Amino acid sequence: DAPYRSGVQTSWVKVKCIKSDTFPIVAFVEKLGAEPRRIASLYIGRREGDRLLYAGKAQSGYTLEVARRVRERLDPLIIGKSPLSEPIVKPKATWVRPEVLAEVQFSGVTDRGILREAVFKGLREDLVTVPPKPPAPSKRRADRDHGVPRENILQLLPDAVSPSKDELVRYWSLVADQALVHLGRRPLKLVRHAFGATFYHKGMLPEIPAAVHQLRVEKREGGEGTRVWVDDLDGLLGLVEMDAVELHPWNATVDDIEHADRIVLDLDPGEGVEWAQVTETALALRDIMAASGLESWPKVTGGKGIHLMAPLAAKMTHDGARQLARSIAQVLADAEPDRYLLSAAPVARKGRIFIDYLRNGRGNTAAGAFSPRARAGFPIAHPVTWVQVERSIRPDAFTMDHPFRAAQRNAA
Repeated sequence: DAPYRSGVQTSWVKVKCIKSDTFPIVAFVEKLGAEPRRIASLYIGRREGDRLLYAGKAQSGYTLEVARRVRERLDPLIIGKSPLSEPIVKPKATWVRPEVLAEVQFSGVTDRGILREAVFKGLREDLVTVPPKPPAPSKRRADRDHGVPRENILQLLPDAVSPSKDELVRYWSLVADQALVHLGRRPLKLVRHAFGATFYHKGMLPEIPAAVHQLRVEKREGGEGTRVWVDDLDGLLGLVEMDAVELHPWNATVDDIEHADRIVLDLDPGEGVEWAQVTETALALRDIMAASGLESWPKVTGGKGIHLMAPLAAKMTHDGARQLARSIAQVLADAEPDRYLLSAAPVARKGRIFIDYLRNGRGNTAAGAFSPRARAGFPIAHPVTWVQVERSIRPDAFTMDHPFRAAQRNAA
C-alpha cells in the first residue's frame, strides 16, 4: 500500500523470475595475462544417476576478487582430462576434479540439459564433500579411526562433540511436545555420530525403526532417495537409535514437499564481528521482512548466529522462496556492502556478516528449533523473542541441560 520510490527501500522487494541451484564445477577458463591469476568463466556439470554430464558455462557474476579466489580454490583440483562421463571438446578448459559446488542462477534449461543465461553466484563451501588438498598425516590417521563408509559422509565434522544416546533420550523426552511443532512432519537432514565420527549423512540409511517414517523423494541429481520424518516422541527416540545427533528440517512438510511454507535467513558473523552488530542486523531484517508482509520470528542457532524464520501466507516453489529470501537479504547487502555479503566464501567474511539465503531451496536446510548441536556444552537451537534479541541473548544461551531457560551468563 506504499508508493514506489527508487533506490534502496524497505517498502518494496523485487523478485526476479529466475531459478537457482547448485552444480559441480568441472573446469574453468583462465583469464589470459591476468595478474594475479583469475578465472574468466566456469564450466559446470550436472548429475544424472551415476553419470556426470555437461550443463553449460557461467560467464558472468564475478568480481575481480571473486575470480581470483575461485582460481585459487580450484588450483589444487586441476587434472589432465575431462571428468565428464560424455567427453566434450572445450579447448580453453582447464579440467578439475568435480569436488567444489557452485551456486548458479539461470533462466531455464534446454532439451540437452544446458543452462540458459547461467550466472555464478558463489561457491557452496558448506556442501563440499572432499578436501581440496591431501590431508596431513595426522588427519589421514584420524580418518582411519572411524568406520563410516565414505559414500555416507556429506560433510565430516572433525571438531564435533556429541552427546550420548542416554543424554539424547532424556532430552527428547523432556522437549518433544515443543520440538515437534517445528520438526514434526518435515523431511529431515541428519547429523549422525557413528563409529567415532560425527558427520552430515548422505546415501543409504542404517536400519530405520518402525516409529520413524520414510519418504521416497526424487533427488535433484536424478534417481530416488529416502528421507525420514517423525511426528511423535517415539519417532524422535527412533532417530536416536539411528545415531542422529542434530536434526535439520526442510522448509516444507511431507504433505507437499515441492512447495516451501516458510523461508529462513541465517546470520553468520565472520571473524571480528561484534555480537551487537548481529542483533542490529536481525532487527533491521525483521523490519524489511515486515514491510514485505512477512511476520518473522528469531531463533538462536546454538552455534554462532541467529536464524530469522518467516512463515509464508501462501506456499511457493522452492526456487521462488529462495529468490524471495535473496531479495530481502540483498536490501542490506546493497545498502552496506562493507558490513554484509551474500557469498559463502569464508575468506571474504572477515569483519562482515554472511546473510545466508541459501538455506532455502529444495532439500536445503538449517538447524531445527530444539535440535541439539554437536558442540561443547551441547547448546541447542531455540526460538526466542524479539525482546530477547534486543537484550543481546547469545546464540548458545540454551543447552540440553537447560532447554527452557537461557543461561544467565549468556544474556545481557
